[in-house]
Amino acid sequence: MLVVICGAAVLVGSVIVIRSGVLLELVPAWTVPVAVSLAIVPLLLRRRTRMADTRQAFLVTSAFSQKYWVAEFVQRLHRALDRKGINLVLKVPDRDYDAASQGHDLRRVLNTKDSYLGGFVVPTELHRMRPLLVEFCAELALPVVFTDVDPFDDESEYPANTSFVGYVSSDLGTEAGRWLVGHLRQRGVRRPHVLIVASREHSERQKSCADVLRTGLGNVSISIDDTCAFSRSRAYDAVQAHIRSQAVRSPRLDAMFCTNDEMALGAVDALRATDSPLTRETTVIGIDGIPEARHLIATATSPLRATVVQDPHRLTESAAEVLQRMLDGRQTMTRTILKPEVYQIR
Repeated sequence: MLVVICGAAVLVGSVIVIRSGVLLELVPAWTVPVAVSLAIVPLLLRRRTRMADTRQAFLVTSAFSQKYWVAEFVQRLHRALDRKGINLVLKVPDRDYDAASQGHDLRRVLNTKDSYLGGFVVPTELHRMRPLLVEFCAELALPVVFTDVDPFDDESEYPANTSFVGYVSSDLGTEAGRWLVGHLRQRGVRRPHVLIVASREHSERQKSCADVLRTGLGNVSISIDDTCAFSRSRAYDAVQAHIRSQAVRSPRLDAMFCTNDEMALGAVDALRATDSPLTRETTVIGIDGIPEARHLIATATSPLRATVVQDPHRLTESAAEVLQRMLDGRQTMTRTILKPEVYQIR
């Protein structure tokens, strides 16, 4: 619109000059389109520069207070996109794992959708968010990569131009369960008691781990506390409460599975602060592979002996590549599933 107006202004100016009779014989007719071109070309160049400057992708997260995993994920995604000449715009929720907060961020993206090439969504509260995610993708009409949580049960449910890249929650729990089965068998523990410190988000992690423990160990006692919300302090309180409640019921607490490393670190803090015969040989395993957890495992001086790694480098590089493929119009798998690995000191 600006180009049209400026071009019209140049034409009007030329007519005035010509009609004035001052330069009528000195200005050839071909100078009028040349003048228009000279006025329009710089504007087009500036417009193309502005468009190049606004190569942006959004990231709508489900949480932000988990300083290690989320911070490293954002940092690595920024680097992966930056190499492709794409800026990352982060949308942080007002409340972690809250559908209303995430819905607000999605609406903000829609209000400024002309600023983006596409983006990434880490969905939360899927029972509430699925219909909204479908509406969001339809209205946005840009490539969207879901990550961390697979939002749909079947590939046929995915909206057009969307995909998932990440680890499957149940696979993470399964790996933790397999590690615990091998560990407890090696120790020769009979009738083991295992506490699972968990959250209502990613509930498949605790369920799949419990299933593997029951299948692999048979006569196993499992307690699950899913109120810890991926919080280190909540895990600390939950473990101490469990130890107190089990003092007269069980001779020992053989192992703990914490469904993220922040809670695993809280569990370790609780064990260190508690002098109880129940916990003298307790082993802890977490999920994520954050630096603090890996360092503690490497020292072999604490109950934390392993973590199921979600490699943020592989995750972000894969997610950025899938977004680029969609932007280029190349064929892309609906789901790109990464395989988790266990980090431990043997």
